[in-house]
Amino acid sequence: MRKTFKYRLYPTKAQAESLRVQLSEACGLYNAALQERIEAYATHRKSINYYEQANQLKEIRAAGHLGLANYSCCQDVLRRLDKAFKAFFQRVQRKQKAGFPRFKSHRRFDSITFPSYGDGSKMQTSGHLYVQGVGNIKVKLHRPVHGKIKTVAVKRECEHWYVCLAVETSLQPLPESEAAVGIDVGLTSFAVLSDGSAIENPRLYRQAQKKLRRA
Repeated sequence: MRKTFKYRLYPTKAQAESLRVQLSEACGLYNAALQERIEAYATHRKSINYYEQANQLKEIRAAGHLGLANYSCCQDVLRRLDKAFKAFFQRVQRKQKAGFPRFKSHRRFDSITFPSYGDGSKMQTSGHLYVQGVGNIKVKLHRPVHGKIKTVAVKRECEHWYVCLAVETSLQPLPESEAAVGIDVGLTSFAVLSDGSAIENPRLYRQAQKKLRRA
């Protein structure tokens, strides 16, 4: 079973700028790969696949035309574009509204993924996340990670930074039970159970009013 654990990152100003640059480089790669596919079909009626574009990465990086630090991360950007094209062709076959893949704005390209844990990104025992090209970033681990980490995604949301750890874990089923309970949801109490016990209403809206007013 796959689960995702999401944590808030607290990069320094220099690290935040490095992350922004990494996103910008990934966006540039995505748009360049899209442009290559469009031009190849327009001029030669040739469809370019993921493997043809991925084979160019070493040469592009060696020439200094790509500043995305991790090689596997570059491959993931190309896979993202390939998935967009496959989804486009599937919609065409189903005679649905196709929606041709579009160029991405640097402001809206908000994530990069490290598809192999330990290659370019890794959690440190100090509670920091190592990101290649950025360094060790402080993480707020508000809950423990359960399972084997498979992939790492760094995301930007509303000017904040987050890490999403996709883990592989086994299900732990609860033991079988014949016990039953009735639940009556109300206003004064959040719920009253058939055994007479009551669960208090947490009144989350009332607790959040001050924060909402400031927002």
